[in-house]
Amino acid sequence: MKIRNINILLGLLAVFMLVSCEEKDERTVYPHSTPVIESATINPASFVYGDSVTFTAKVSDPITPLSTLEMRMVVNDRVIATQTLRTKGNSTEVSAKFKTAYISELTDNADVEISVNVINVEGDVTASSIKSIKGYRTYYKNLYLVLDNGEVITLTSKGDKSDKYESPEVNMKNSIRYKIAEKITADKQIDFSGHVWGLKDGTIQIVDEDGGYIATSEPMKKSTIGILFDTYTFVTSLLGEDLVNISSLSPDVFMDTTIGGETFKEGSFYIEKNKEITLTGDLKDALFNVEYFERISADKVKFLGETGPWVLDYSATRKYVLVQDLDSNYPNVLVASGEGLGYPSKVKPEATSGWGFDLVKQFILFKKVADNTYQATVYFDATKANFKFYENKGWANEKLSDDYTLPAIVINSTAHFATHGGNIDGNWYAAPNAESGNYKITINLATKVVTAVAVTLP
Repeated sequence: MKIRNINILLGLLAVFMLVSCEEKDERTVYPHSTPVIESATINPASFVYGDSVTFTAKVSDPITPLSTLEMRMVVNDRVIATQTLRTKGNSTEVSAKFKTAYISELTDNADVEISVNVINVEGDVTASSIKSIKGYRTYYKNLYLVLDNGEVITLTSKGDKSDKYESPEVNMKNSIRYKIAEKITADKQIDFSGHVWGLKDGTIQIVDEDGGYIATSEPMKKSTIGILFDTYTFVTSLLGEDLVNISSLSPDVFMDTTIGGETFKEGSFYIEKNKEITLTGDLKDALFNVEYFERISADKVKFLGETGPWVLDYSATRKYVLVQDLDSNYPNVLVASGEGLGYPSKVKPEATSGWGFDLVKQFILFKKVADNTYQATVYFDATKANFKFYENKGWANEKLSDDYTLPAIVINSTAHFATHGGNIDGNWYAAPNAESGNYKITINLATKVVTAVAVTLP
């Protein structure tokens, strides 16, 4: 009886599933037919990229109900607008107002290619197009390059209906972060009622207040003496003298600059790995960053970094030359930020570091010397050392002291707060019995072992 009842239940279940499937698949099937686009227009017929336009169309199909109306606008193979509109019944009129895109590489006085497709519920498609629609570019008298530090540089049009906007002579570094604005306010802030170029979704485009800064770097430039922005390509070029492959260095090839209230001399150079560089003038007495330079004689150093563009900073007061790695990111380097560290100096040994990355003496670059191994020679102030390692100058992937085996001069945050109180923050602290001095510190990310060896400066 039990087996018979089970068979009856299985049979009923099969019938139920069959009925359910038939109900799910059941729909009205219409004959195939040809939809008709009775009219389709864009208003206005001439517009400036970025303006709003209205798409209007009348479509029908006397046999089969309509489903969808599609419109696509293209200039120079660049899509500036698309619209997908639902349609109902056998005849309908639709209208939609939308904004056209203002993107790069849109030609002026261009014939806008506009395709229109109407589709019925059976998937039959009729295609058409809208002709005699023109797109125009915007031209400006001036634009404004606004640096991330708030400095504003005026860019002037190079001619009537020119896409090129150039600055007067400026003296800048060869790497900048900025936005381009059509308008600025009286207090030199970006006025977003005009066009503003910034970074969004990884591309340079017209942005609102949420847009990011654009980064432009031309490391093979010695310095920037001008800026050129192209409103057709959305590309910024830095104008200036190209770097030369140096074999000698003298103080007069550097430019004066101020770093944290101190006078430095700074220069950009193309340097080959293992290149021997002859020093002249006061540079002969300077201590060059020992991870990147080896002193081989009284007037010569050998470069230990990779071939390419480098920035050097010379302090006559501290008599040292610091190195700025233009690619200050892991795995190329680690960056130490915080208190109690400084680059070694024979005449003015002191910690100059702080929490931040704005100034070259504010952080310490740890150069990659082997797989997973990074090293720097530093002045270590045992009275206030409190720092941390990061993978770049954006605070990325901090290295917590509590995860490492540490040398005698450093304790982890657990040990520090056992006597000082507070929270465990992963910072690297000076040990109670540590002595201030110059140390070569090496950190191995694979073994989690850190060493510190006292050194005598060359």
